[in-house]
Amino acid sequence: MPLSAQSGQIVVKRGGSIPFADGTCCERKEVVRYVAGEFRVVRPQIHDYSPKEAGLDEVVTIKGSGFGEFLKISEATRLTLNQQAHSWKNYRLGEDVSRTEVLINGLATQVVSWSDTEIQVRVPRRQAFGIGTPEGFETDLLEGKLIVKRGSWDMLPTGNCCTPKQWITIVGGSFKILKRGLPDMDYWNETGRAQ
Repeated sequence: MPLSAQSGQIVVKRGGSIPFADGTCCERKEVVRYVAGEFRVVRPQIHDYSPKEAGLDEVVTIKGSGFGEFLKISEATRLTLNQQAHSWKNYRLGEDVSRTEVLINGLATQVVSWSDTEIQVRVPRRQAFGIGTPEGFETDLLEGKLIVKRGSWDMLPTGNCCTPKQWITIVGGSFKILKRGLPDMDYWNETGRAQ
């Protein structure tokens, strides 16, 4: 559904023409218009989520409405990524590579389940260990926001497809990743393990 869609009537139109008596076109052109019903656009809303803080791999449940179906489409596999990665070039995906996603403190989560009224996600591990980018290393990612996003496109003013992807972003609120679920420090000190 286009991002700019509005609630209102569903209208089906069909054009036709009536030829002149000699068979040439056209004495009259008309469009038949049929109202098939009403359509209501539902925007996603977060009513609540819990817990508000959790350890690594723990499940967070988001309650709400209008989440829609989980779309498993990712644009992370675009051709230029493959070409540049094999040439050992830095390639930045940027934000918003999926059509549906939940972010915790700026990074995507693993979706456990997704329905129109409830989403469950697993707290990611990357924030606890830091994230490397071409600009440096980010270490302070344990606190931030829980965000649900859905992406869609619109038709161009010419009627052709499509504008760049646009987003509906719903901020649930603050979220803190606890340093719970990390490997025990003794693991790294035992002979024959990490040594």
